[in-house]
Amino acid sequence: MELSQAQDKIIVRDGPPVQGEILGIDVNGTVTIKFDKGTIPYPKANIESVELAERPEYQLGIAAVSEENHAEGIKLLQPLVTKFLGLDAPWVADAAGYLAEALAATGKTFESEQISDKIIQVYPTSIFRYKGMVGKATILLSRNKPDEAMAILDEVDKAVNTSPVPDRKSLRILNHVNYVKAQVFEKKGDKQQALEEYIKVVTLYYEPKKRADAAAARADALRKEDATLVVN
Repeated sequence: MELSQAQDKIIVRDGPPVQGEILGIDVNGTVTIKFDKGTIPYPKANIESVELAERPEYQLGIAAVSEENHAEGIKLLQPLVTKFLGLDAPWVADAAGYLAEALAATGKTFESEQISDKIIQVYPTSIFRYKGMVGKATILLSRNKPDEAMAILDEVDKAVNTSPVPDRKSLRILNHVNYVKAQVFEKKGDKQQALEEYIKVVTLYYEPKKRADAAAARADALRKEDATLVVN
């Protein structure tokens, strides 16, 4: 799928910004960008910051995972994660989180754990590292270890949920944290707590929207299963 009119940007430490289409980042942190004069790699030491436009495959991929079409989600998200993981862009960390989720859902827990570990490795001091921890919680849940999963989720929640008005990066992580918390409560048979966590995703931590929509659908399903469930 082509990215139409890609306008990414590299802010270099010495010189004017470079605009074009970022092709990827390698293990050494070198970012390669294609622009009208050709293709040039920029070493990590020369880069102040990077602006990476959201790729259309991202929205398609998270939609597929949200609809439990995990194979399609993996197909769309894996190339994005391979090329861009390590860049400071919230949607890239999101893509990796959804990929880990899809891999775990299809029984590929080893591959899912590798992605989660990679997130933590490439974002050691960034808030994005917590996406890797949520990925590990998802894996534990798939292995029927809800209490261990919840312990990780509580740790992430405490670390990230420090402001009554979270910034966009925190919002996306809390969206994921509370969604998986709801799944943990469902696994444990606590539908009331699950409903409350899903409602938090819908009303408080609503980005990315696809997961908020999935939370709304699951909340509606729980209410239909048990009319006594309420959220104050």
